[in-house]
Parts: sequence; structure tokens; C-alpha cells
Amino acid sequence: MEVTVYRSDATDKKLCRSEQYTMQYVDTDVNEFYGHPGDIEANIINIHDDIEYQTVLGIGGAFSDSAANAWKNMPENMQNRLIEAYFDREHGIGYNFGRLSIASCDFSTEDYTYVDDGDETLDSFDISHDKKAVFPMVKAARKYTDLVLLASPWSPPAYMKTNDTREYGGHLKKEYYPLWANYFAKYIAACQAEGIDIWGVTVQNEPRHTQMWESCLYSVEEEIAFLGYLGKALSETKVKILCYDHCRERVYERAKRIFESENGKYCDGIAHHWYSGDHFGELKAFYERYPGNYNIASEGCCAITGEGIRQEKDLEFAERYAHDILGCFRNGLSAYCDWNLTLDEKNGPYHNRTGRGCSAEAPVYCSKQTGELIFRSAYYYIGQISKFVKRGAKVINSSSYTESLDYCAFKNPDGEVVLTVLNRRDNPFNLIVRLDGHIYKTDIPAHSIATFIINKQPYS
Repeated sequence: MEVTVYRSDATDKKLCRSEQYTMQYVDTDVNEFYGHPGDIEANIINIHDDIEYQTVLGIGGAFSDSAANAWKNMPENMQNRLIEAYFDREHGIGYNFGRLSIASCDFSTEDYTYVDDGDETLDSFDISHDKKAVFPMVKAARKYTDLVLLASPWSPPAYMKTNDTREYGGHLKKEYYPLWANYFAKYIAACQAEGIDIWGVTVQNEPRHTQMWESCLYSVEEEIAFLGYLGKALSETKVKILCYDHCRERVYERAKRIFESENGKYCDGIAHHWYSGDHFGELKAFYERYPGNYNIASEGCCAITGEGIRQEKDLEFAERYAHDILGCFRNGLSAYCDWNLTLDEKNGPYHNRTGRGCSAEAPVYCSKQTGELIFRSAYYYIGQISKFVKRGAKVINSSSYTESLDYCAFKNPDGEVVLTVLNRRDNPFNLIVRLDGHIYKTDIPAHSIATFIINKQPYS
């Protein structure tokens, strides 16, 4: 077997291709390779590619209005460079998944919706705001990849809510359940008319939090009730409906209530965010209880105090992304979606700044001052996974000699085996990768991430 290794670390922010190696075959039933106790069993990550788990749908980031406007404000050559860097698999990191907001969110340039206030017919529905920057960015990305798009609302129009504003939580008025469901259908049709196909929607972004920006609260009972209306409104489409779309500590119990309800038949899976911590066990419980349903990490970003690019947090943020992506896929994840694809130097442009204690980082910044792109370590660390794990890949069984390494193994549709290993520690690890009795000896430097591409066809 041949192995190709790619690495990124704290000092070299490149997806570096190494020379090819041949995996050595060792009869590990007889421990003669090293001799006990330093034998072949010591520092192994085992891969069992005949044990397959879930199918990978994709990895990507959000085409927020803020991201699209930061991109649009760049020179044309830098616009093209950013799209290629994200969505081209050969010259970039192969993103193939994205998220859109249905009307404005907190990372939009202004508060907007698609209908006039009080319109109970939706005849005024107009999606022209998204045509300015969001749709052009999506279309640019689609030149490189078959893009899967998930769309989420942050809030219904104010007149549909109990607090008469799109901000500060509130609930969807029950009498507007049918109209709000039809609003989703209008949005999907309007996108399709622009040549943009929506793969799936979530019922509501973060339905448990009252935010100072666009937000709306749903109890589990309310979400189940509205799901019935939404399922019927979208019944003639192939659009998937994902529920919850909030922090992971409630994934299993929320999913259980929804899937075991009468309207659970309309739910195609669960979406979740990382802000309450890992909670990988919640994802595993969902995967084991409801196999075959989509399990999507729809948002996660690193927050900072104030504005600007936090250089001292660069590696910490990158390692957090890689740790989260690998842990999620090891526990049943279907797709992973970062938050803003890009931002400007002030972590915007976005509205609702007053009173906000923090901003969000992005893997790539668009510098209005210099007209250049600023690539953060997170871009390269995420890329160690997204570039090499293809849509349709299977997560496969693997085991490690230490919990100090984050790792996950995949098998691409062409049979190629991919193993990504993250070392967040201050010391290096000696490592042996083992597959079908073949071994490859290497080391994982401190604060580095490596991806091993294993071609099971031997050299001719």
C-alpha cells in the first residue's frame, strides 16, 4: 500500500504534500518487529475499513450576508481567489456545503425580511436583498462544486410574533403557523428561480435563546406543532427539514421528543451548534437511536472580545475546529458547517453592534485596507479534513493507543482511506498507522495536524 502525508502546524500554514511511502507488511500475530515492551503494539492507530458507519454529506461554511458583503467589497481578483481557496478541491480545500439565512440574521448588513409589514398574503414577497451579494457569492462557489445548501431563519416578520419585533426572542403566533410555513416555500421557490437549489431547511436557528438580534423561541411542543405545517407546505419539494438547530447538550432529548411525535414523520434529521461544549455523546446517542437520519453541525465559530483579528488565539482557534470536526464525525455526523466564510478586519460588516460583548472570527479575512486576503490557521486545519474527505465517504472504525490524539478515519467512494490526526499537546507523538496488517511509522509533531491518504492498491 502507498501512503501520502499532508501536514499543517503552528508555523507552516500550508497543506504540504510529502513524498510517497510504502506501508510495510508485518505479521503482528508474532511480535518480532520491536520486541516487548517496545513492540509493534505500542503506539498504534488501527483502521478497520470493513466496518462502516455514516455517509459524509459535506463540509463547508455559511454564506452570511456579512460574509458575502465582505467578499463583494474586495477587488475582483481577490474575490476569485477566496472562492477558489474554499471551493476548489485541487487548489483549495474543497468545501461543498453551505448555509444561508432566511432573511436577515445577526451577521447581516441590516435587519430585513422579504415581505411588507402586515402582509398576510405574502404577495409582497421579494428576495432582492439576497441578490446583491449572497446569491452572487453562492453562484461563484457553484462553479467549483456541487454545493449542498442548508437555510435557516433567525426570525419571522415582526407582525407574526408575540413581541412584535424580530429581535429579543418572542414566539411565533399560532395563527401564523400556516403563513410562516408558506413563507419557507416562497423562499425556496424564489431561490430556485435564481438557479439556487436549497437542499434543506432548519425550523429555527437557536430556538432556546432570547437574543438582542433576530431570534424566535420555540418550546419543543411549539416546534413539533409548527413542523406539521412546514412538512405539509414543503411536501411537494425534495427539501429536507432539520429540527432543533441549537447547542448539543439537548440534541438527544429534543430529537426523541420530535421523532416520537405524530409530526416526527416530517423531520429528516437534527442540526446543532458547538457553543455548550463537545457533547459528542449526544451525537452518538442520536446516531444509534435514529440511524439513517441527517446529523449536521450547522454552526460553530470562535468568539472574541471586541473587534479585530486576535493573533494570539490563532492556533487555539484552529485546534478547536479540528478537534470538533473529528470528534463529531467519530460520533455520527453527516455534515459540518462553519459560521461566516469570511469577514472584514472589524469582524463585519454587520448590524446590531450596540451592546454586543463579542464578535466572531473567520478562517479567512478580507482586508479592506490592503485589498488582500488574510488566511488564518483555522483555514488550513479545517482544510486537512475538507480537502481529502469526499462527499459519499464513509466514516470507518478506528482505535488509538492514546486519548491525547484527536483522530478520525474515512473511506472515500473510490476506496481511498483517509486518516486525520490532530496533536494539541506540547510534545510530539511517535505513531504507527496500521491497516490490514500493513504499518506506516511516523511522528506527529507538537501542535500539528496530519492527514494520511492510503491507497490500498499496491505499487505495480
